[in-house]
Amino acid sequence: MINVVRRFIEDCIAKEFDSVKIKNLLQNNIFGFDIDPFAILSCKSNLEREARKYGIYDVKWNILNIDSLDMSKVKKYFNFFDYVVGNPPYIRIQHMEKDNRKKIQQEWLFCRIGSTDVYIAFFELGIRLLNETGVLGYITPNTYFKTDAAKILRQYLTEKKLVKKIIDFKYYQVFKDATTYSAITVIDKKWRENKIYYFEWNNNDIKYVGEIDLSYLNRDKWILADTETLKKIKEIEDRGVPLKKIAKIHVGITTLADDLYIFKDPIIEGDKAVIKLKDGQTFIVEKAILKPIVKVSVLKSSNEEQNRWIIFPYKKVSGKYTIIPEEELKELYPYTYRYFLAMKDRLLLRDKGKKNPVAWYAFGRSQGLDNSWGKKILFSPLSPKPNFIVWEKEEYTFYAGYCIKFDGDLNWLARQLNSEDMEFYIKYVSRDYQKGYKSYAKSFIQNFGIEEYKT
Repeated sequence: MINVVRRFIEDCIAKEFDSVKIKNLLQNNIFGFDIDPFAILSCKSNLEREARKYGIYDVKWNILNIDSLDMSKVKKYFNFFDYVVGNPPYIRIQHMEKDNRKKIQQEWLFCRIGSTDVYIAFFELGIRLLNETGVLGYITPNTYFKTDAAKILRQYLTEKKLVKKIIDFKYYQVFKDATTYSAITVIDKKWRENKIYYFEWNNNDIKYVGEIDLSYLNRDKWILADTETLKKIKEIEDRGVPLKKIAKIHVGITTLADDLYIFKDPIIEGDKAVIKLKDGQTFIVEKAILKPIVKVSVLKSSNEEQNRWIIFPYKKVSGKYTIIPEEELKELYPYTYRYFLAMKDRLLLRDKGKKNPVAWYAFGRSQGLDNSWGKKILFSPLSPKPNFIVWEKEEYTFYAGYCIKFDGDLNWLARQLNSEDMEFYIKYVSRDYQKGYKSYAKSFIQNFGIEEYKT
């Protein structure tokens, strides 16, 4: 806000306006909204201090203490402003009170689907506040390029042809106090061009990459790159068969309390095993309830020795794993049951204290129970380069990663996935993380085209 006012005053001075006229313009043309009354007071004080540098005093600032997402409070300002600038709050909707979540999803079109974020509603607010020739500039997370929750926003911006410029900071941290991957988006209501000027942060400078043709963008994800790169990405996706058509991609075991279920090097003696918690406590459990498990996020190759075991309180019923009933667990695995009782308070705190619908000692999620066994290709959620590892030890389950199940030759498929084409593809379609790491989530690899598909 201070930079905006400073620029506004300097433009007025350049036009040789006197201080009285500048004061009137500030009072009638500069507006600000914030829900925090202390932020309002601080903002007004800072603006007054800035104005005084130019000999302008006692401005009646229109910095208003209102909830910007309260439709009843802001609706009168719709189609009002020439410029809207801001750094909207970043709050995932699941971290809000239930009534606020419901209100945002009902009143703001862009937030109707998925696990949305409040900053997405602010995009809609900003566009509504602009007049027919207005311009918006926001710095927000760059997650809206690809997340499911931002599909409606992406579709709207593409169809209306409103985005003039994007500056993507990639994995560079703009804000020192928060790990956020940011972008500056400039929306121009009169733009209506079939292109976006795209810039990236590179080597401590903002570099122009090129024009992005909107015909290469779709609501599923925005891949931001020059036209030649986008053409190559399309060629990769259109060739052969998409990975999702020939294989299944699964996540691993999710306990929501790995330190209480997964242990390195338990001391196994006969039919018992001694497990050790991080705080030094030791317990005895039955060896029969332990299963070998791979931590995929730290796995480098298929030849690595594995030393992790997981307490697995499930049994197979009609070909599927189901929780062992408490009385049966107590009878068949008394040592393990006593261990669970000792950890009960900690287990009940999982998932923000929500009751586990299966059993208090069950894993936090049921995913991975049936699909994580057998021969598979394992890969980490985050990696600087493709590292798809063939794992042939069928008795192992896994966590902290993904697996690919494929009926054909796993080694042949792994070679396709560990290719230069995959590295190129992920560089552009995926999300950036610190130190050059990229996301290898299912949504980013499932459309990769597999050449010369073999059964």
